[in-house]
Amino acid sequence: MQSSSPELPISRRFFKVMVPGFHSKLTIPPAFFPKLKGDKSEKGTIIKGKDTWNVEINRSKKGIISFDKGWEEFVQNHDLRVGDFAVFEHLGNMSFSITLLDSTGCDKKLLEKSEHVPSQEKKKKVKSAQSGIEKRKVEGDQPHYQCMKGSSEFTARIKEYNVRKRSPYMHIPTEFCQSNALFQNTTMTLTGPSGKSCPVSLRICNGGKTLYACITRGWHDFFSSNKLKVGDVCIFQLDCSKSDSNSIAINVRVL
Repeated sequence: MQSSSPELPISRRFFKVMVPGFHSKLTIPPAFFPKLKGDKSEKGTIIKGKDTWNVEINRSKKGIISFDKGWEEFVQNHDLRVGDFAVFEHLGNMSFSITLLDSTGCDKKLLEKSEHVPSQEKKKKVKSAQSGIEKRKVEGDQPHYQCMKGSSEFTARIKEYNVRKRSPYMHIPTEFCQSNALFQNTTMTLTGPSGKSCPVSLRICNGGKTLYACITRGWHDFFSSNKLKVGDVCIFQLDCSKSDSNSIAINVRVL
């Protein structure tokens, strides 16, 4: 029995697993480059269902091809997270259809329209998401950190326990850990305003049904070298160019 619509050859497909650093750009597998030989387009399209997303195509001096500007917006609108899968089909030129799977290998489901935030508030959220965090001032009784779902950034206000002499530590938002697949103890590198890179230990703890994380060993050296004090507001940003599945690098800015 013949299929109603012939399948595309497998060679026209590739898949990508979302790993730390995927938010801002996504590299096409080098083994797929020959399929794109001769195509010098600087613009591409990603087709998901009835929607088409425009992306810029970046080509490095080493010949690496990746989805660049426009990809981050696609990621935000589809709530992509570390561990999710994307299956691409090359439709010709630099046009690709995409199928999204979550970390379980099942189709990724998005919120129904009725669950979306109102249009005006949504616009505010999207605008703030361009910088990765909500631009709300952290003060009063508000939480001392904030992080948007799916973000590679979070902001934290320095508390007394963060800069005390004995056993200081820094909490890491659960959302940040989930979005960037930080589910086990590891070593990270923090680089602050002083320019000094400090290795620190990330400790993952389970509090009943709650997952929480904190920076412990090395944190004292970091806040001392950057002269952090109670009340300072810091933005922690994943450095995509230096982070991969084996190492995590984070840049810290003080407002």
